[in-house]
Amino acid sequence: MVSLAIARSILGKLRRQAQRAVGNRPDPVRNPQGSEFEVDLWTLSDFVLDTIVPVVGVRPYPLNELLLMTAAACRLRPSVVFDWGTHIGVSARIFHECDKAFNLGYEVHSIDLPPDAAHVEHPGQEHGRLVRGLGKVHLHRGNGVKVALDVWRRLGQPSRPLFFVDGDHAYESVRDELSEIFSTVADASALAHDSFFQSADSNYNVGPARAIGEVVQNFPGRFAVIKSGLGLPGMTLMATA
Repeated sequence: MVSLAIARSILGKLRRQAQRAVGNRPDPVRNPQGSEFEVDLWTLSDFVLDTIVPVVGVRPYPLNELLLMTAAACRLRPSVVFDWGTHIGVSARIFHECDKAFNLGYEVHSIDLPPDAAHVEHPGQEHGRLVRGLGKVHLHRGNGVKVALDVWRRLGQPSRPLFFVDGDHAYESVRDELSEIFSTVADASALAHDSFFQSADSNYNVGPARAIGEVVQNFPGRFAVIKSGLGLPGMTLMATA
């Protein structure tokens, strides 16, 4: 049996190698002109484990979803990132760490429920706890998609924004939010959380998966769709082609 000290030594060596690789090649995207996402998964895996997991707590996103978020940020290189419904700022912190590690140049606008709203997942005093005080992360309160699009307009309608949708996971709200984003912003891309599809017998909420399928049909040929479909909760990227 390998001792804990030896295991930590091996992991530390591998992490240092990955960090050196990132430093020598800050852009992990192998082929930005390719039709599929192609990234250095080893470097990204180690970056995610070593950098992001400690800052987002003991219950982070599954690794495959962290990889999709990181790959989306690196490949799409958005001008700005908007997210909402992420409670204490988990996804905002992930995008912030991606920007810091790979010098992507965007800022993050994170939106959550107003202080007086009643909701089972209301963050209360925990609002934005993981990103408070970070200079490139801006916290807002209000309706996620409305606030995001208002800020986008105030910023001068920057190109290639990335929206991270993690609201109440209901079919109607996810459908309406994605439809409003893509009807308003011609070159927007979006990541939708909790999108793993199962049969109705599973009693799992398939609202986001159904909404995403409908939106993709309503905007034919617009997106490259990549699904993190290895298990719950699931995540789907709709990247404007």
